[in-house]
Amino acid sequence: MQRSLETEKIEKQLNVISILFMVLAGFSLLMVLFIPVHFMMMQSVMNMDFPRPREGPDPRKMFREMQSAFIVLYVLVGVLSLVLGGFLLATGINIRRRRHFTFCVVGSALICISFPLGTALGIWSLLTLYDKHTRPLFAERTDLGDSDFLD
Repeated sequence: MQRSLETEKIEKQLNVISILFMVLAGFSLLMVLFIPVHFMMMQSVMNMDFPRPREGPDPRKMFREMQSAFIVLYVLVGVLSLVLGGFLLATGINIRRRRHFTFCVVGSALICISFPLGTALGIWSLLTLYDKHTRPLFAERTDLGDSDFLD
């Protein structure tokens, strides 16, 4: 079957979009490795000797009281980075394979939260996904079923 020029253009855009989703997913997952390093740096700052004012609060005592909140915050950021990275990776893979159209739309909308690169990528991917030539590409892959697993 002869593909139109517009369909080929959309396919190339979807391939670029999928690669960019995977790159942003990699950055998000890479951030998880930076979290323990940042926590250790914060611990060293909290354990420094700060000058204490005569009638002011003790800085070490204040830091000890905040330490549990910091740990919860670091764990929360780590879990959210893992979830977001996994979701973006799955979105990129599904856009590349032209499967699960709704999932790809949700992933494209979700990445808009990550300003400015994610917003630009999310808007571009949403505009591309809602192009009239894109939906048939996803439907075409669904019609093939699992026979195209070697792609």
